[in-house]
Amino acid sequence: MLHTLSFIGDRLERRNITWGVGGSLLLSFYKIIDKPNDIDILVDETNVIRLNEVMLSMGKPKEALNLNPYHTKDFSKYKINGVDIDVMGGFAIKHEKGIYKLSLNQDSIVTHKNINGVDIPLCSLEDWYILYWLIPNKQEKALLIERYLRNNGVAYPQLLEEALKQPLPIEVKDSVTKLLI
Repeated sequence: MLHTLSFIGDRLERRNITWGVGGSLLLSFYKIIDKPNDIDILVDETNVIRLNEVMLSMGKPKEALNLNPYHTKDFSKYKINGVDIDVMGGFAIKHEKGIYKLSLNQDSIVTHKNINGVDIPLCSLEDWYILYWLIPNKQEKALLIERYLRNNGVAYPQLLEEALKQPLPIEVKDSVTKLLI
């Protein structure tokens, strides 16, 4: 999986595309989980077409269904070197209080990880903490991130503060507020 990620990163370098790795692979980089499922790539909405062109040159597209509760603007799936890749631009999730949208931009990329000599941009745990609360059946991962953030500190509180400005279920708002105290 890491070889495939560095292969993708190498192809995206110097193309001026804002993208970042999230999901279970991001959690594995922080040693929050052991076995990531796939590679989740978030991309700036203005870069979706260019990123997908690069992905098509490397692998095979798969059927991508944007089912409820997801309201992601651009969702694509690929198989590259036997690894499943999800690409999301304008990632959004509908819940009982409205639609929460994570628009990836340069501020969303908080660090890089060098893999096989390629710098891979990483999304923040703070953003994925919110997303995992909202994605059905993923609250366990939100709790794992919460434990990590409590033990290691919230590195990017401004991202959680921004998240609180969007519609969120009261339980999620309460959890975020407690983390910020």
